[in-house]
Amino acid sequence: MIPKICLFAILCTLLGTLLHGLGYKSKGLFATLGGIMLLGAINGGLSEVFGGIISIATEAGITEAAAAALRAVGLGYIFGFTSEICSSLGETLIASVVTAAGRIQIFLVAYPYIEKVVKLGGELLG
Repeated sequence: MIPKICLFAILCTLLGTLLHGLGYKSKGLFATLGGIMLLGAINGGLSEVFGGIISIATEAGITEAAAAALRAVGLGYIFGFTSEICSSLGETLIASVVTAAGRIQIFLVAYPYIEKVVKLGGELLG
C-alpha cells in the first residue's frame, strides 16, 4: 500500500508540474484533488489503527478519555490539512482562521478533562 501511495503522489506532482508548464493555471486545485484522493487511499489503514486503539482503551477501562484523545488528534489533522490546502491556494487569511478554529475545537474537546484535573488538584491541595 505504501509504494502505491508514494507512486501516486509522485505521479500527481509530475502531472501537476507538466500541466503548469503547459499553461494550466489551477495547479493548486489539481494538487488539492490529488491530496484528497491520497487521503481516501489511506482511509482503510486509519480505521484499523483507530479500531485497535479503541479496543486497547476498552480493555484498559479508559474508553471515554481515549475517544476524546482520538477526536482531538483527528481534529488536528483535519484542520491542519484544510489550513494547508487553503494556504497553498493562496488564501492565507482563511488558512489562519481555519487554524484558529481547529485550536478552539480541540480545546473544547479537552476542556472537560482539564476541568476534572483542576478540580482534583484543588481537592488534593485543600
